Amino acid sequence: MKKNLGRSASVAAAASVLALGATLASAGTASAHPSVKFDYSSNQIMVLTGGTPAGYANWFADPQAGWPGDLITAYDSKSDGYGIEAHLSNGRVASTRGHNAPYTDKASGNLPEGKSYKMWVCLVKGSWSSCSSKITVTA
Repeated sequence: MKKNLGRSASVAAAASVLALGATLASAGTASAHPSVKFDYSSNQIMVLTGGTPAGYANWFADPQAGWPGDLITAYDSKSDGYGIEAHLSNGRVASTRGHNAPYTDKASGNLPEGKSYKMWVCLVKGSWSSCSSKITVTA
């Protein structure tokens, strides 16, 4: 039985071209994360994406209005699929991950008076994150 090597080679070449095209197409459609900038004040870190506010982290030492102890908040103002996570160096986290904007999460509890901590904020989505520098806050 005679094999048609020309046809087999043509089919293999066509399959290679299709596979290469699919690889290039999927590489071109990978989603890019936004450019992130941070604006700092004494007790707040603002998150900016595309030059507009996306959210922030706030620190409140001994807040009023019924919140026990010291309070860290994360606020997400932009319906873009990203979340805001506020972190305190003692492990306390407030996160808007998984919630539709606008959304605020709060984490509170008493901390030793006069003790300093580091606070930072991250823009998050899935396993990706972009985090600010740390600022010092005091209980």
